[in-house]
Amino acid sequence: MFGAESTAPQEIADTNVPKATLPRVDQARSLGMLSQVVMQLVQYVKSKDLSAIHNEDVILGAAASELLAHADAIAANQSGDFKSSLTAFCSEVGALHLVADLNQQARSETELGKVLESFARLKAHFPTEIVAQAQGYLETFTCPMHREVVGKRSDFCPKCGMPLDQLSRVLPSNSGFPSPGQQSVRASVSTSAPLTVGQPVTALLHLQRPTGDPVLLSDLIETHTKKIHLLIVDSSLTDYHHEHPIPTRNPGEYSFSLTPAKPGGYRVWADIRPYPLGLQEYAMTEIPAATTGEPLTNRAVNFKANVDGLSYELIFAQNTIRVGQPVRFRLRITSADGKGFTQLEPLMATFAHLVGFNQDYKTVMHLHPKGAPVLDPTARGGPELEFQICPLQPGFVRLFAQVQIEGRSHFAPFGLQILP
Repeated sequence: MFGAESTAPQEIADTNVPKATLPRVDQARSLGMLSQVVMQLVQYVKSKDLSAIHNEDVILGAAASELLAHADAIAANQSGDFKSSLTAFCSEVGALHLVADLNQQARSETELGKVLESFARLKAHFPTEIVAQAQGYLETFTCPMHREVVGKRSDFCPKCGMPLDQLSRVLPSNSGFPSPGQQSVRASVSTSAPLTVGQPVTALLHLQRPTGDPVLLSDLIETHTKKIHLLIVDSSLTDYHHEHPIPTRNPGEYSFSLTPAKPGGYRVWADIRPYPLGLQEYAMTEIPAATTGEPLTNRAVNFKANVDGLSYELIFAQNTIRVGQPVRFRLRITSADGKGFTQLEPLMATFAHLVGFNQDYKTVMHLHPKGAPVLDPTARGGPELEFQICPLQPGFVRLFAQVQIEGRSHFAPFGLQILP
């Protein structure tokens, strides 16, 4: 890695690397990888998320090695100068990493300036058209929930309505990172005692890479004010919990508490966005119990629910919901007198969260209202919020709406039938 475990300049400048011709399209791709790394470094320093800088090490190292191996093809008559510029750039990133690891914001800003200057000198070795092609890799974004949807950062996903806020990362071959669609994090949960109805229990969530390396908070992208959302439900899809575990002293270990209202084990989906791809994953695992859980028996389609004196209703734009077809709908909340309720409080930067569990007890969906994040804690919302759903699996879905009123979460259950 660069920084505390950086690659030494003399290793990068090794002139014994086999020489080969690197196609111009691959030159643009490699430079695009470096450009994306620099873009991320700027974002991390700007947002004061210094601990995330180490996530760029593998991509930077692989891209730099590829460019080094083809230095003669990139800068035919100036390969020595090119190698020196590349070495200097990597050294500057290493210096930034070192001060970032010490959580020194001011020094990180200074070192970032040196990184940008060094990168400008490195880019000067490439033809103008290669630099322009590499720039294109900074302008392609994807939906974190639907990775096949790509566009500009200002676009919205036509399937779920979320903004395309995740840079579509270019990864080096043989980098060790899972490709899009592959699970990159594994989850497990241990408890202080088997689950018992009505008894609170302390649970420990363990997150690991396939290599066994622990997943730290700095390895995850924050979504709706949290880096880990735990979606927890029993086998009857009745007792739903939304928890946010906190890290313990052990790397990759996170603590949370749970008081089950139903017998049997519970299933947990850790809703996360791991670096470097930043795409949403659901790492699924079980919380064990000494008792047997209840089966799913209530599969009634239900678009209305009454909870704690308020009425909740889902209003769909069409009568049927099918797999792979986006459908718009509204969540409307009214008080006992029939008037629209307008005192919803911000909850994780929005006025409502919808979480659905399919009858297969494997497929889960996490939906948010359309619109910008709600960052003002004094803001209030309602009575209607607009959503969009694009289900991936047919069958019955238990959907829970979570809102916050007077500092307390309320959960309204619904029943949907998804057609093939």
